Amino acid sequence: MKFALSVSVSAIALGIGLACAGQFAAAAPTVTVSQSGTGNTAAAEQSGFDADASVTATITQNGTNNHVGGPGGTTSGIIQTMGSGATATVTQTGTGNNAGILQHDVGFLPPNVEITQTGNTNSAVVDQGPSSGADVIVNQNGTGNAANVQQNAADTEVRVTQTGTNNSATVVDQLTGTTIGPTIVQNGDSNIVSATEINTSIGGHDIMQTGLRNIATTYQTDASASALLIQQTGADNVATINQSGNLQSATINQNGTYNLARIDQAGMSGSFLGNTALITQAGNNNNGSIRQVGDGFAATISQIGSGNTTSIYQH
Repeated sequence: MKFALSVSVSAIALGIGLACAGQFAAAAPTVTVSQSGTGNTAAAEQSGFDADASVTATITQNGTNNHVGGPGGTTSGIIQTMGSGATATVTQTGTGNNAGILQHDVGFLPPNVEITQTGNTNSAVVDQGPSSGADVIVNQNGTGNAANVQQNAADTEVRVTQTGTNNSATVVDQLTGTTIGPTIVQNGDSNIVSATEINTSIGGHDIMQTGLRNIATTYQTDASASALLIQQTGADNVATINQSGNLQSATINQNGTYNLARIDQAGMSGSFLGNTALITQAGNNNNGSIRQVGDGFAATISQIGSGNTTSIYQH
């Protein structure tokens, strides 16, 4: 019965796709699914629409072992391709939630993804392909959260918020474009973040973590206006920032226990006299390090309390 529901949802989505691709191509194709109980599975594919069509898929699940796509996002549950825009919204409440969303070549209107998961063992995977104005919001509240967002788009924005225990991995990759994101906030236990931007223009970032096993790693490359901020409060902090090009900045603030921090910046090539870096750590096994290579330089390390070590290298 549960499997049949999944198949029928896919068939409905596909049926709408075929109808809109033909006689009703200019209509805005919409899929709406609501499921409650145990072992819910839903999938919707929207593709091949007229260039003027903007597609929408909304899936709401309440119960145990909810799946939008394959377990752990191994396969996408919502697939949106072609058309002039796409919106995908998934709301899951319960245990064993996972959501996978793929949006590719959806045209000139910005594709949007919003995933909200409340419960335990939440997993969210988003893949946005070539497009403009791509926006991803992931909110997870519970235990065992994991989010993986990959974008290859211009004018992108990513916001990931995780609240709970064992927030084990948040990976955000923005491969090209003018970007204002990611913003990642984790509040809980065992936090890990890795954020990557390549060929960014306006840059951005921000990563905030509160509580216990914090690690954050980011990496911008040809970053134009740049910026970056990591704040971690409490326990086994590690933070790393790598930047390249133009007006970089970078800030790491860590408060308490095994602090270690590192900023690498590069500059030059087209230069706007970038660089500036700040590391502030207060308490326990501080380390430090700033390395800057070309342009305007500046650096500040302030470490207060316990095993301070500082290293600054400018060139």
